Amino acid sequence: MGDEGYDLLVNGRWEEAAAHFHRVVTAAPDNASAWNNLGVALMGMGYGEAAVDAFRRALAAQADDPAARANLDLALARTGAPPAATPRPEKPVAAQLSGRDAAVALNVTGNDHFAAARWQPAADAYAQALGLWPDYADAQGNLGNALRALGRMEEAVAAYRRAVTLAPDEAGHWCNLSMALQATGILAEAAAAARRALELRPDMALAHACLGIALRDLKDLDGAIEAFQRALDLDGGLADAIHALSGCLMERRRWDEVEALGRRALLRDPQSLDALVCLAVALQGQNRLEEALDYARRGLALQPGNELALNVAAAALHGLDHQDEAIAVAVRGVALAPRNADLHNTLGIVLMDAGRMAEAQASLRQAIACKPDFATAHMNLGMACLQMGQLTEGWAEYEWRLRDGHEIRLWDVMPERAWRPGEDITGRALILHCEQGIGDLIQFSRYADRRWWGGAGRSGPPSKIVLRVPRALAGVMSTVAGVDALLVDDELPDSCDVHAPLLSLPHLLGTTLETIPAAIPYMRPPDAAMDRWRGWFGAEADGSRTAGRARPLRAGLVWAGNPGHRGDRHRSVHGLGALAPLWAVPGVRWYSLQVGPRAADVEKLPPGQVVDLSGRLQDYGDTAAVIAHLDIVVTVDTSVAHLAGAMGKPVWLLISNRPDWRWMRDRTDSPWYPTARLFRQTRMNDWSGPIAGIAAALSEQVARPSVPGAHQEALRRLFGL
Repeated sequence: MGDEGYDLLVNGRWEEAAAHFHRVVTAAPDNASAWNNLGVALMGMGYGEAAVDAFRRALAAQADDPAARANLDLALARTGAPPAATPRPEKPVAAQLSGRDAAVALNVTGNDHFAAARWQPAADAYAQALGLWPDYADAQGNLGNALRALGRMEEAVAAYRRAVTLAPDEAGHWCNLSMALQATGILAEAAAAARRALELRPDMALAHACLGIALRDLKDLDGAIEAFQRALDLDGGLADAIHALSGCLMERRRWDEVEALGRRALLRDPQSLDALVCLAVALQGQNRLEEALDYARRGLALQPGNELALNVAAAALHGLDHQDEAIAVAVRGVALAPRNADLHNTLGIVLMDAGRMAEAQASLRQAIACKPDFATAHMNLGMACLQMGQLTEGWAEYEWRLRDGHEIRLWDVMPERAWRPGEDITGRALILHCEQGIGDLIQFSRYADRRWWGGAGRSGPPSKIVLRVPRALAGVMSTVAGVDALLVDDELPDSCDVHAPLLSLPHLLGTTLETIPAAIPYMRPPDAAMDRWRGWFGAEADGSRTAGRARPLRAGLVWAGNPGHRGDRHRSVHGLGALAPLWAVPGVRWYSLQVGPRAADVEKLPPGQVVDLSGRLQDYGDTAAVIAHLDIVVTVDTSVAHLAGAMGKPVWLLISNRPDWRWMRDRTDSPWYPTARLFRQTRMNDWSGPIAGIAAALSEQVARPSVPGAHQEALRRLFGL
């Protein structure tokens, strides 16, 4: 055969080889070798029937051509036709041929084995081909494919390295080398091999996907996402790219893009398991739990043991309050996949919210054993420990939250100035950041007081504490003992010796259940706000005073938290009808401290039932000033509860049966707020029990003689009342 066509054939360039040998047989119709090689090229392109015809023509030109006879049998087998009537050669093709022709035949035999997933026979055939022709690049690359399929990655890498040396301009070999290098953890070289493939074939979707996989494992998620998107622009059905891109987008929490990706894949194949599971994960990430559960169940119908679908189903059932079913699905998942850290983590969360704390901790510890750097499981274990009063371990595990998908913050961009456990920062300037909600900022601002610093194993006090706060909280935060300066909103500091997230202070200062800084009040209303509200309450009292009757008990009320909070459906009271027992208590005047979208709920109540203050509350300074004039605050778990507790006011909390870690388990008091009293649900989403308890307690309070105690008198003096 001619050198040009032969080189095309042995390098797997099937279309060009077919065109070449078609020209040869057109010019020389009796050239048996050319017909045979044309058939090999057509088989490589997947045109089985055309290949059969080419091999028959080769045998018509030379009936005793053993290579054509063997190849005809292979082609007939692939098309499902019976073998040719002429007897097969008694010996293997390789024994009757010599040199390159025999190597080509063996390579074709190897391909046939490979297509049938017979990896070891395929590897043997390719190795035999290379024994006859060591520089046969196509067989060398195919040997790498077979070795990779057998899991012999280091040998596969060696085979691919030889292939790219023999055929350095063949992009496919570079792609395969990239995948094998990635599988063996040689990531930088894997990326370089993929880039070389793209230099040769910029429009090769697989090469873009290979680059994306290498970049993903190199932690360059943005680069990986760009590479996968380019791959799918070129080949929208490339399953590996779809799966890998969805994983990167999930890690970035770009759920809408994950959803779009899954829906595109599902349009191409409505029975695609990957697409169904991708959509389930995306919808769970957007808290569209019923839809997520539907797609997870559709995925499980196709593959009942799919681990990701089981995890989504368990999490969605938990979020939809189907607690027993969620536990059952999660238990089934960990039984099927005992090394799946995500399933153990989900089971731990469900058990924790069911109040089965010892089992929850065991599941979360198992998740960490399966995946030691699993930040979410560490954080969940931290919350489980904190709920049970195991504060030392709880704080340490809760520190993992800083690795769990947070946005770039000061502790990321200035790590050399982060306050580390065991470091003494005595006499240095400390910046504290608020990383989560307003309630957290109020609760942990107490640590600015230098009384809680120093002692065995703790740093001495810093020379200056600067606290970053939102503008709405600046007024009350300026009253906290130990806060020397505020950074409001995005205001930049003049300097920074050392910094820490506010919620890390209990860990850094070694807080235990016995050493919680519980001295109250540690916060008071700003003077200007107190002046405004002193006048308002004075006028309101004058207008509502009835001769001969004592002043009614003033009670503030908050029935809902932030509707954007994932736990809002459990921690807020939905429907003010549930609060009716409170209105039946005589001698109580109610004031709404509710702000935000749910403030309008007060309009559904009979006129005069609750004094609506929402339009007058401009910031937390106003709310604090109102609380100072009240006798008690009744609230769900929201920032107002922390504000009232920090001011030392009696605060009665409605706590769901899925409590936040800080309210612990089973207690009716709080070690953080001595004036707090906790009224807990006993059944999920059923507020009747705790509201009835508050109504009874209010009745008792109203019936008692109104004699201010020492604490109340101290507050009155502090607040200027």
